[in-house]
Amino acid sequence: SAGASDITFYESDGFNGRRFTATSSVSDFAGFGFNDRASSVTIRSGSWQVCTDAFFRGRCVTLDRGEYPSLGAMGLNDRISSAREVGWSGGGGGGGAARVTLYDDIDFGGRWLAVDREISNLDGVFNDRAQSLIVHSGTWELCADAGYGGGCQSYGPGRYASLGALSARLSSLR
Repeated sequence: SAGASDITFYESDGFNGRRFTATSSVSDFAGFGFNDRASSVTIRSGSWQVCTDAFFRGRCVTLDRGEYPSLGAMGLNDRISSAREVGWSGGGGGGGAARVTLYDDIDFGGRWLAVDREISNLDGVFNDRAQSLIVHSGTWELCADAGYGGGCQSYGPGRYASLGALSARLSSLR
């Protein structure tokens, strides 16, 4: 179909060696004989989340359309075990308010908080609690200190099972 997106994984850097193309989510590369084998990637359309463990767990990185001649720079060489298309293709033009959901625990567990605006201080709301996150739309900057300070990181649309260094430290977001 015209809107189809696909991602091709290559066994070697520079788009060489055996290849494996996916047009929809692949929860476990082992079933395709390609577990922990990918060294480079091309994405013809769409955005894809690639993860180091099966079933979209472990460390996940969202990649947009483009060519990635070496996954080593991202620490993903020979480590990808699952991949899925991300993003909500709901027509054009911004598609509504940016939204993000914060979760108490890693892997989207525990209590949660849905946010659709910037919050300069989560104190009394959800301060130093969030450990995982789903970005439904927009790109969000998450910061360790109130007032957008203390080390910030940006997250585009996708599911982030762990906030890493920001885990249980998040105090502001926009």
